[in-house]
Amino acid sequence: MKTNYRLVLSLLLLTGIFFLWVSPSWALFNRGGELGVGTRAMGLAGAFVAVADDPTASYWNPAGLAQLPQPEILGTYGSYFNDKDRNVYFSFEMPLKKDIHIGISTNNLFYTDIPGSHEDQYTASLAMPLDFQSDHRFFAGLNVRYLFADTGSAGQGTIEGVAVDLGVLFKQPLDKDMQLNAGLVLTDLTTNIRFDQTGVEQGIPSVLTPGVAFYFDPNTLLAVDVPWTLDNDVLLNEQNVRIRSGLEHWFLDGRLGLRGGFTSFLTLPGDFSLGASYRNQQWSVEYAFMTHSDNLGNSHRLSVAWDFEGGPPQPKPFIVESYVGDQKIYLKWDIPQGSHADGYYVYLRTDADTDYRRAKQQTLTGNYCLLRGAQNGVRYHIFIRSVVGTEEKYRCDDWVTEPRPMSDDARHFYDAGLQSFNANDLPAALFSARKAEEVDPNNYEIKDLLRKLETTHHEGLVPEGESK
Repeated sequence: MKTNYRLVLSLLLLTGIFFLWVSPSWALFNRGGELGVGTRAMGLAGAFVAVADDPTASYWNPAGLAQLPQPEILGTYGSYFNDKDRNVYFSFEMPLKKDIHIGISTNNLFYTDIPGSHEDQYTASLAMPLDFQSDHRFFAGLNVRYLFADTGSAGQGTIEGVAVDLGVLFKQPLDKDMQLNAGLVLTDLTTNIRFDQTGVEQGIPSVLTPGVAFYFDPNTLLAVDVPWTLDNDVLLNEQNVRIRSGLEHWFLDGRLGLRGGFTSFLTLPGDFSLGASYRNQQWSVEYAFMTHSDNLGNSHRLSVAWDFEGGPPQPKPFIVESYVGDQKIYLKWDIPQGSHADGYYVYLRTDADTDYRRAKQQTLTGNYCLLRGAQNGVRYHIFIRSVVGTEEKYRCDDWVTEPRPMSDDARHFYDAGLQSFNANDLPAALFSARKAEEVDPNNYEIKDLLRKLETTHHEGLVPEGESK
């Protein structure tokens, strides 16, 4: 969580490498990177600001907590730098009414080579959507953190402080199941720590972290964060900008996740990370490994998360097919394996509209829909909401598409395919239809022709303007 190990962390952990007592603000401050929390996030090398979709969101970007649909608890154990440091982290998130989300977390770091030394952070988080409309895509979040550290046998006494973090997250759906997320977090907006032995108060520099995450499909993402330390400390040697990046893909219907990442470091070579997850309905387990330079050693993390709602997965629709035609939009979606929905509603709006409306008033019993009468060249924002019992519940992210007529080049092959099919020349019809698909791969009429041609028991095809 945003409860960053910035307290006593670098001072005690990397003593002798950074010699950070010269600059107390950096001796007690390290945001993310090697010491960030969360096993999935650290498998991505900490590139999580624009992802932030599990209970560790309050550490990386508190706005992301507003994405979580049900109460969830997560615990992490970490052994860092060849067990020089050990970390125990717990986070609990709960949605309230009106899409307000709250979270609490504890983050405890112990230094094995300095008896009695530890760093503790306790965080309260708040997140909510900012648009208050049905297409929730813009979120904001706030952290308030209490910081405490005991230097143990190092003899420097205790340190206390209070920190505030702010974050925003924006989600923009694109065509063909793709999505772009953008996040921005300002950590330690106002943070001062006090050394009890000397009474000295020390400000901790803020870190501004923009991040982006590109979803190639619901199971594949590439994320990049660029933390920028807003401080001119000479120890930074003008290296106040870093890069964290990660790539992730989910297999086996979203149950098995594999990921890797890279993070740059201020004074040492960059670090690589690897991670894996397995999730199944109510629980998930995750592991992450991070390399370090020889004098630091490697780090390991293990997390377990529990979904309090339990039972089968939520029937949240996700679009797996979307094609357009002349004043037509075709949608086909799916829900997670093992879930059940009693029906669906399709909602849409144009760029000029402020609110969504139902595309069809009746409940859809199947997981597909053909929308006729759409305006060519107009961008439509679409989402699907599943019905459980008589209540509309889970909804997919926005989908953006634009109807248009078939291109002229594709029309040439399409018409040839129709003629060949009506002449009972199936091989020639398939050849022409596939050529049309190459030219215009997102056209509904071409896909419909191919479906009929490739189906053994096809319905028969009637050219436009004729009737059966």
